Amino acid sequence: MKNTLTIGVCCFLASCSVREKDNSVVLARVNDQVLTVKKLEKILHPENRTGEQIKNFIHNWVDNALYFDAALGDGLLKDGRLSGERDRYYKKIVIGSYLQTKTSNGVVISNSDIRKYYDENPLGFIRQNDEAYVYHFFTNKHLDARSIRSRLLKKQTVDTTDELFDTYRVEQKTVMRGFLLKELDIAIFKNNKGAVVGPIRTAGGYHVIKIINKYTKGSKAGLEDVYDKIYQRLLKQRQVVLAANLLDSLKKQSNLFINSNYQ
Repeated sequence: MKNTLTIGVCCFLASCSVREKDNSVVLARVNDQVLTVKKLEKILHPENRTGEQIKNFIHNWVDNALYFDAALGDGLLKDGRLSGERDRYYKKIVIGSYLQTKTSNGVVISNSDIRKYYDENPLGFIRQNDEAYVYHFFTNKHLDARSIRSRLLKKQTVDTTDELFDTYRVEQKTVMRGFLLKELDIAIFKNNKGAVVGPIRTAGGYHVIKIINKYTKGSKAGLEDVYDKIYQRLLKQRQVVLAANLLDSLKKQSNLFINSNYQ
């Protein structure tokens, strides 16, 4: 809940910071604060622009705009403690952006690097639980859920799958037994590869799941399944080395002093 609120507030503040001329369609207004299509385009990435997600974003923006106005009314903008926290947070994200830029450019991780890491760390890719790779559709409407199920049960084509992905909220992901809502966990792991399960109703809405593949506990994940994970690990390792080298270089170039009592 805290992370969701933080993300929402950050997105809201970003939308308020756009100062360039904007004549695009107004999506929402709270007193003097305005959310337009142009501002939304800068904040909400294309993969997060389904109709339902845009609707949720707008409502979250309105909620945060109301909270922000109320906070201003209480004089919190002049609160020195909050100003200090804001400055520290801004400094942190500037440093993060600088390090990301300096340590990402020029890093080359080849397929052979990834294959070597995979071969040299076999125990690191043994599955600790039963797993399944699924297409997970979610909707608030039972009629839509039934339509999704019906279309998934028919002979699939690339066009049909793409259309479903464009129309409905869907996640393509690997899930582990014991880490899902009980209803979903049972439905996925009692059915075989290729099955379509649902609609399953939960407190949040209706779920329809296509089981693309299943894997047993103790089996080794294939290189294609962990390729991105290995890439990120190697990237992180090399970024740590580059950051250390960069810091050494900055120390040599700068007029640096540390009290001898704290060296």
